[in-house]
Amino acid sequence: MLKQLLAAGGLTLATLGAQAGWNFTGDALAVNDSLSLTTAWWAVGDPDTPFNLSGRPAVDISAVEAAAGLMPYALDLPSEAGTEGSVALRSFTVAAGDTLSFNWRFDTLDADFEDHAFAVLGGQLFTLATRSQPGGPLNTFSHTFASAGTVSLALGIVDTADYLGVSTLSVSGLQVSPVPEPASALLMLAGLAGVLRRRARSAQSAQSAR
Repeated sequence: MLKQLLAAGGLTLATLGAQAGWNFTGDALAVNDSLSLTTAWWAVGDPDTPFNLSGRPAVDISAVEAAAGLMPYALDLPSEAGTEGSVALRSFTVAAGDTLSFNWRFDTLDADFEDHAFAVLGGQLFTLATRSQPGGPLNTFSHTFASAGTVSLALGIVDTADYLGVSTLSVSGLQVSPVPEPASALLMLAGLAGVLRRRARSAQSAQSAR
């Protein structure tokens, strides 16, 4: 099953039919509430094949950049050029103040070169991690939109310098949370004020009992 960002009190990574949702280039697969991409080639006897998830091989870096909406060489690092990778792409509509967030993890078997994971949001490139700066086992990406409109989100993984050592980007918990309605915000503030009043009374009672 593929995934789609679905409007339902905010957007979320929800299960839909295979004809809808993400556009995949290379080795990318959505299962349950997670999305995974690798740099693994797929061919009988190829050492990468056991790590391939979808049965589609990783693609040339030029195809990765085109699928992500980037200019040529945008995914090169200062010291290493990209060689291959995979991308998942999705467009969706947001309102001003909406917040996109997701959890991600970067794993690599490459011990020599700077394979890296990235996100492209509305044309802006974010490098999530490289081999030498993995960012820890689990990380969170968050972005709040200043204006309303339709935006594209690309998530991807890139092999650099060579075609060896499979790297993987795993994404989960992807959602777009709407800005609270004024009435909801007032209710939240009222509730917080009530909690603070109760705490103050409890503190006063405790002092009086001493």
